[in-house]
Amino acid sequence: MAEEDQVMDASNGGFGAMITQKIVESVKNMDIAAVLQKMAESSTDDEEAADAQSKIKSILEKYHSMGAEEKEQFTSQIKNVLMSKMSERMKDRLSGLDETIQEAIINKLILVGVGGLVLVILVVFFGYKLYKSIKEKENKKEEKKKLKQMKKKK
Repeated sequence: MAEEDQVMDASNGGFGAMITQKIVESVKNMDIAAVLQKMAESSTDDEEAADAQSKIKSILEKYHSMGAEEKEQFTSQIKNVLMSKMSERMKDRLSGLDETIQEAIINKLILVGVGGLVLVILVVFFGYKLYKSIKEKENKKEEKKKLKQMKKKK
C-alpha cells in the first residue's frame, strides 16, 4: 500500500514527488545482500562506523544461513523500511523544490520582460527621433521650395 501511495503522490505532480518515486523504484530493484556486503567490507576509521560494520557482518551471516523464503521476506522488509524512510526524508528535503523552481522561472521571465521593455523603449525613442529628423528635412525642403516659388512670382 505504501508503494501505491507514493506512486499517487508522484502522479499528482511535482519534481520532488517524481524524484522520490525514482528513488523508490531504485530501492525496489537493488540487491540488499550486495549492498550489505559492500558496507561490511568498506574501511572505516570511526569507532561508531566500526560498530555498525560489525553489526552488518552479523546480519550478513544470519542472512546467508536463512532459507530462500526467509531471505525473500527479509529483503522485502528491508526494502519497505528503506523506501518509507527515504521517502519521508525526501519529502522533507524536496518539499520546497517546486516553489523554488517556480520562483526561479518567474524571476527569469521578469528579467527577460524588463530587458524586452527596455529594448522596445529604445527602439521607440530612436524611431521617434528618426521620424522627427526626416519630417524636419521635408519641412525645410518645402520651405525652400515655397521661397523659390515666391521669388519667381515677384
